[in-house]
Amino acid sequence: MSRADRAWLALLMAAFLAWHVPLMYRIRAGQDEDFYAVPGMAILRGGLPTIPYIPSRDPESIYYFADQALYTLPPLGFYLAAGVHWVLGDGLGPARIASAISGMAAVLLVGGLAGRWSGSGRAGMLAASAYLFCRAFLFPATTARPDMAAIAFGLGAVWWVARDDRRRRDVVLGGVCSGLSLLCHPVGLVPTAQVGLALLAGPGTGRARLGRASAFAAASLAGFGLWLPMIALHPDLFRIQFGGNVLGRAGPGLGRTLRELPAVLAYQSGQFLDHVGPIQAALYAVGLLGVTALAARGEARMRRVVFHAAAGAMLLALFMGRHHIRNYYGYPAAMLSIPVGVLADLVADRIGRWAGRRLATAVVVSALLLALVPGSGLRVLSAHLGHWDDPVYRVEAFADAVVADIPPGALVAADGSLVLEVFERGRPVVEALVDPFFYDVRAEPFSFAVFGPIGLEQVRPEIEGLEFVRSYGDRGDPFGHYAELYRRSPEAASGRSQTDRASPGR
Repeated sequence: MSRADRAWLALLMAAFLAWHVPLMYRIRAGQDEDFYAVPGMAILRGGLPTIPYIPSRDPESIYYFADQALYTLPPLGFYLAAGVHWVLGDGLGPARIASAISGMAAVLLVGGLAGRWSGSGRAGMLAASAYLFCRAFLFPATTARPDMAAIAFGLGAVWWVARDDRRRRDVVLGGVCSGLSLLCHPVGLVPTAQVGLALLAGPGTGRARLGRASAFAAASLAGFGLWLPMIALHPDLFRIQFGGNVLGRAGPGLGRTLRELPAVLAYQSGQFLDHVGPIQAALYAVGLLGVTALAARGEARMRRVVFHAAAGAMLLALFMGRHHIRNYYGYPAAMLSIPVGVLADLVADRIGRWAGRRLATAVVVSALLLALVPGSGLRVLSAHLGHWDDPVYRVEAFADAVVADIPPGALVAADGSLVLEVFERGRPVVEALVDPFFYDVRAEPFSFAVFGPIGLEQVRPEIEGLEFVRSYGDRGDPFGHYAELYRRSPEAASGRSQTDRASPGR
């Protein structure tokens, strides 16, 4: 990239962080953040990732003994988050910052790949900008889950290997990145398979291609194998947790996905369209069609762009089947942003013939940003700016008000939106879940319960013996926080705790 292109990208990255980092500290926990925001903090306290407030002793639960060691997902993302917590302290905000750091690395890698494959630094800047402000990037980059770290390492694998001047060292380094992607999340299988296929279909003799693919696979397995010492500590917990969360669901699902491939592709296409919106989906479609036309005209480098964009999308559909977690779309969106950047650069070239390079770049960047505004979170930002000092809009102040009404020492059952906040304040807490696959809190002797909107809908009706105490916030405000506090009857609270059961085998 030229100095001007780097300046554009740095400005846009700074704008993204200035926009979203304050919100990361103000908004309550979202989907799965109750599970995956706390392990990094637990590592600093005890060395292993755990979920301290899910003391399940049910071997049918994927969180069986998760308060002692967590194996539902590979651990690297949690250890990276622990490094951020070591610098910034505990809390949901720092856990989200860890994802944002991975996100910025992913943006730079998208820019590097687009610039290398197109031969244009401006195409790299435009591709990175398109990725930075797309909805498929926004969610994994601002939530406390390991998806973004897996995506960044996966893009690193592509960056090292998908180059004309690669050497064996590059293939090995790409394999290491692939293994680290898998060590963050199983979605790392997508870039791993993508790079493996590219190596097998690349130039050279069959023996040379097989040798490169084998070196890549060996390095990838070595990276993923860093998990083995932790697995050796509790192999029984690994079998139950990882087996139930990943292998048990993905294993039989792959064959069904292949048999029902058209239906799966239609389902995932619909999910993707609903997630990113028609404008961003149209950008990806036009970009991919445009570079496909260039490749058909004989531009060899564009064939590589088409392959990786199409492979990233297709392999993710095979990986997900009918799984509904949309954070994973951050990976194919990264690959699809590259054709968008390449095509936007060609448009800027045309404009630049009569308007000059600087004005052309500014026009195209502005047009991209306008296309990406719908669904970017402007309404959320506006609501928080209008209530900046309102404690109902700051999850930490909101949680302080709730916890102040609970007697010290009382065991609290808090739903996923507030359980981490109660835990941070040093109160005895278990997560208010009633789902045998995860955890059933009803066997715990808690005295008080706290529910946010989702907990009131999904969990509160499943728990008997609760007496309403008070509410906090306005339930009709979609952007502010809301919770209800309940007291549990002494008869219901006297049940035997699951944690009284025997420890797991060693």
